Amino acid sequence: MANKRKTIEESAGPGRSLIRPQTLADIERREPDSKEIWYGHSILTSTLFPPTQPSTDTDFVSKTNGTLEYVLEAGIDPEERKRKFPYGKYPRLIMAWIAKQIRTAGKMKTEYVDPQTRTITIPSIWQMCNELGLQRGGKTADKIQEQLRLLLSSHITIRKTTGFSGGKMHDMISLPIVEAVRFKESDTNAAFSGSAFVLTKEVYERLARESAPFDTRASSLLLSGRSVLPYDTYVWLTGSMRNLRHDLPVTWDWLYERFGDSISSKQNFRAKFRKALAKVRDVYPSVHVSVDEKGVTLHPSPTAIAARHLIDGEYVDAAVAQDVPEAVDPASNPTSNQYDSPSENGGK
Repeated sequence: MANKRKTIEESAGPGRSLIRPQTLADIERREPDSKEIWYGHSILTSTLFPPTQPSTDTDFVSKTNGTLEYVLEAGIDPEERKRKFPYGKYPRLIMAWIAKQIRTAGKMKTEYVDPQTRTITIPSIWQMCNELGLQRGGKTADKIQEQLRLLLSSHITIRKTTGFSGGKMHDMISLPIVEAVRFKESDTNAAFSGSAFVLTKEVYERLARESAPFDTRASSLLLSGRSVLPYDTYVWLTGSMRNLRHDLPVTWDWLYERFGDSISSKQNFRAKFRKALAKVRDVYPSVHVSVDEKGVTLHPSPTAIAARHLIDGEYVDAAVAQDVPEAVDPASNPTSNQYDSPSENGGK
């Protein structure tokens, strides 16, 4: 990616003390260009994927989003013939990259996306690593190839439970991520492997409709450590601020359920979340969030990407945009859900 000056691996190494202030100064100095704007969904490109590989007796992992629950079930890795979850930063980056390509393509066919068939093409792992700002060979290529297989083999169920006098109603959508997939794997070098796959309509439309823009210069810094918590927090906050018009308290219990995977206790989580929030503030200084013993309060703030709107795949100033559609109310339809609106779920 242009201006993703150093790879994530490099930013975590000895030069990090130099790279970090340079990147922070760059974020403060200018708006991201179009190649630096990617798209995040706080479930599908973020917290749905566990930070580490769950134990072998784990049947599923799940996350709630307002009235909806997203359930992730591990698929069978076609290479190892074992049931394993996609986990860590790579599924997040891959899904955010897919969202970027979908939003950029709009209705036009591109090198990576055919909107008519919902086909995503990854010509090679080498090219994907280059797009993701990662080292293009060796163990990184092997890991990207593995996580891509696990991601495309996994299965999502979206559930909505509605209470009524005397009982409950459960609505469920069974949602494989892909309808069809073809892997091309090199026996000698994973970097030369690639794939093409058809996303299910539901996943494609959610990434096209509900994802919110973020700055990849920020995400690179936030993913440079071992924890995905700073990145997940950043994606959640910048998406939530799009529609926030009033102060909104969010409880520690809600935050722990959403972000606390693999963190042993709520007390430990609180400390880690405070540290993650401090890192987010470094790259997103305009965000206004206060913290107290009950949880955090989101205050109306500018989004991480300035107030611009997407027209034909490109962001333009808000003054130019017209006929911007209103957000969909997720309570009105179990198959429809706006991007993680805290007004729907924050304090629950």
